[in-house]
Amino acid sequence: MKLSASECPVIFDFQTFLPAQFHGSPFGTDDLLYLADEASVDRMVVMPAITSRPDNASLAASIRSTDRLVGCAAVNPASGKTAVDELEESIQLGLRGLRLSPATHQFEIDDATVDPLMEIALRQNIPVTTESCSQHCSPIQVANLADRFPDVNIIADVGFRPVAPPVSLGQPEPPAGRIADQALDRPNLFLGLTALATAETYLIKRILDTISVDRLVFGSNAPTSIPCFSIGGVRQANLGEEAEALFLGNTLSGIYNLI
Repeated sequence: MKLSASECPVIFDFQTFLPAQFHGSPFGTDDLLYLADEASVDRMVVMPAITSRPDNASLAASIRSTDRLVGCAAVNPASGKTAVDELEESIQLGLRGLRLSPATHQFEIDDATVDPLMEIALRQNIPVTTESCSQHCSPIQVANLADRFPDVNIIADVGFRPVAPPVSLGQPEPPAGRIADQALDRPNLFLGLTALATAETYLIKRILDTISVDRLVFGSNAPTSIPCFSIGGVRQANLGEEAEALFLGNTLSGIYNLI
């Protein structure tokens, strides 16, 4: 899936959350949109707080009045048929993506228990976002999932600091491989970079030594991190106008079928 920059770039955040409280105070859609406005973000993918059983129904109800917040359901495949039912119900409520959290929910991302959810994603043409570069979701495991479902777009949230150190640091190649290497020959696998990753320009450029910029999507992880910091990191990389537009939102707009 190769997308080009449009004449009117859109800033679209691939990963934010809507907890009931943040730092001990109530937190809602107005608070999330305040962070978006501060950074001139046009749209945000928003997910429920990742708990043992995320509250997708409350998320759908909370964001119903604004088209700037694109809902993404979070479910735990270990719940079996309950997870399948929750995802199908969430899609009926208007949520447009699936979030998997193998490190948090303690399941292997390439295990067969994930397949029923991926089959729904395939049938409904919705993207899947997953934790990666961690226990239960190593780069090769994420690649295995992408290979099993080549027609499902997968965003690998690379975490705070993806495994992409400069060669000059002399760090050994990670035993599970780098996520960028796994994405290279898998056109359905995209890398999602959030605040602390985009803040370190060398990480972006190191990843771009392996894959093209249209395989990267920007995220903030708000409210834990601040969108304007994430965007500032991308812009400090001086990628050029077209590449920056792809990274900051145009590619994600295509993934979510919003162009």
